[in-house]
Amino acid sequence: MASEAMSESLQFAAVKRRAVASRSYRTRLPPTNGITFAPGGTIQIDLPANLAGTYIDMSQCYLKFKVVEDGTAAFNLDRAGAYGFLRRLQISQAGAQISDLDRMNVLAAAMIDADSSFEWRGSSGKTLVGTETSLRGERVASGASRTYCLPLILNPLSQTTPHRMIPLFSLASLSLRFTMEDVATSVVSVGVPGISFQDVELVSMLTELSPGAQAMVDSATGGRYDILATSWAYSGGQLAAGVTSSTTNLGFSYSSLERVVFAFRPQLSQVQGRYSLGNRAVESLSEYNLLINSQPYPQVPIKRENAGAEALGELLIADHALMDFAKGTSFNNGFTPAGVAGGLGFGYSLFANINPRAGLIPNDPYNPAAPVLGTTAGDAVTLNVAATPSDIGTFLASIELESAISNGKSSHIYSGVSTLASTVQLITKHSAAVVSACTIDAFANYTILMSLNMRGTGVFSVSV
Repeated sequence: MASEAMSESLQFAAVKRRAVASRSYRTRLPPTNGITFAPGGTIQIDLPANLAGTYIDMSQCYLKFKVVEDGTAAFNLDRAGAYGFLRRLQISQAGAQISDLDRMNVLAAAMIDADSSFEWRGSSGKTLVGTETSLRGERVASGASRTYCLPLILNPLSQTTPHRMIPLFSLASLSLRFTMEDVATSVVSVGVPGISFQDVELVSMLTELSPGAQAMVDSATGGRYDILATSWAYSGGQLAAGVTSSTTNLGFSYSSLERVVFAFRPQLSQVQGRYSLGNRAVESLSEYNLLINSQPYPQVPIKRENAGAEALGELLIADHALMDFAKGTSFNNGFTPAGVAGGLGFGYSLFANINPRAGLIPNDPYNPAAPVLGTTAGDAVTLNVAATPSDIGTFLASIELESAISNGKSSHIYSGVSTLASTVQLITKHSAAVVSACTIDAFANYTILMSLNMRGTGVFSVSV
């Protein structure tokens, strides 16, 4: 065996190889249950089925729809942009559920904060989704319309590991059911806008292999197409005012639970005219962990103290980004100005979370104040113009449960904690009594296996 290796730069024989014979074409899939939809309604889109040798790449799809306001009232989107309209996403086939994510808009607001930069929110995100660099989404005028194109995030069809295309030759259609959020929650306005959703379609790229190429794939798989992916699920609870600790039962039962993300949303802000989807309070949280069958995860609770570095570090670990210094986030809360009654968590909405004219040292999003009302999103600081303060909080917490053997991003193994037939509880402790009652939103990120046996049932089966 040779003891030396050649540099890849000198491997002249290693060149790209031509792909198997195929063609790709762009499609627009309309809903199967209507043309115009109202808040609170359901939009169903069925992917094609029985298409020989045809696949879809869900990571390159987007949901396109037009939001039309009937002239009643102008409105602002919440911080998730147009994702705020999507309350729930259910994916099924032949009556069997593949995934079901409730409060999708709440999780989207959290993940946009955790995984996107202010630059994205003010450029690509602004055009596609309607995000802004402040703590609100864009404004839509009374009587106006706005078309959005939302990438299909937070679902297993788009989050395959490693990347896989989804076969469209199964014997039944994959159905995507979007439940639309009510107006009071999805937007912020003085009056109640009259909103409808029109021209809805799923824009996607389909790839069709030649019969010979498909025969090669089918022979290699033995007619069984196994797809590993990560999925999301929701479980909620209540954080009562006046308590200093809480225990919340989470209905998470999976063979590989990878992480749990949670937030406190003040109930006072969950009304018409307030930003509720992305208003996440700290409520003097001091430490937290999970109990799985009375076993603590992690063994030593995560602490949130002063600047909140440990809590943020654990969130980045769970996001596999602790050492990714180029990663952008949109956490932004600012500081508590002197003399503010009740010490509400006023913050400033601006790049880098710094106000040079503040006169006080700004805290990070993990400050101990408790944003309550969620009425003011704040404005960016401009030259010689004072910033508008905000009472919207951005606190978010996460607990990593994967074993380090997978190194966080391994596409070949999964190593989350098994919670099958287990009792899973979120334990929180607070350094002071909770000021305002909150909804506890907890989301599980877990591994699933989707299997399509074309020499058996011909439809997907799911193992969690």
